[in-house]
Amino acid sequence: MLVDLERKIIRLKVVYYGIGQSGKTTNLEKLSEMEGLSLMKIDTQEEKTLVFDFATKKVKVGELTLSFALYTVPGQDIYKDIRLTVLRGVDGVVFVVDSQKERLKENINFYSLLKADLLRIGKDPSSVPVVMQYNKLDLPNAMDYREMEKVINLENYPSVCASAIRGEGVLETFKVLEDYLISKVERMLL
Repeated sequence: MLVDLERKIIRLKVVYYGIGQSGKTTNLEKLSEMEGLSLMKIDTQEEKTLVFDFATKKVKVGELTLSFALYTVPGQDIYKDIRLTVLRGVDGVVFVVDSQKERLKENINFYSLLKADLLRIGKDPSSVPVVMQYNKLDLPNAMDYREMEKVINLENYPSVCASAIRGEGVLETFKVLEDYLISKVERMLL
């Protein structure tokens, strides 16, 4: 969180984190469409995120403007250094779970990687708010939401069911994290 009281701006960083092709970029695309945000993307030829996707969203809180910088990280292992760079300074995480049964182990491993990455950048994982998004629930091979909660969401973070490609659960997911961060800022300013 970067606070500029002179300009009355508080900058917050939100990172969409998850395995490759879990729907992180689709979340930002749909959120950008719904909220009228401009989105910057750097993709490979296969349309996988190469570096990151980026958008900003501004919210007025009293006389202050909260500026949310929204990033996605590449899920492929060869981009782990880029993931760490994008994660630096993070204020909140949306962990995007690919709900397909055959991707369960990858999701569990990547969730462990998130905690390890937060430690690598000097953040206590328990101090960073996380919202779990169970994406792709519209697919026929999707796991049951309650089953995923038991094996992935061990810390009982807030969670949202979604089909990002349809725009379902996208705004709701961000809103949970946004509301939490706004209340954190309000508490800090008291």
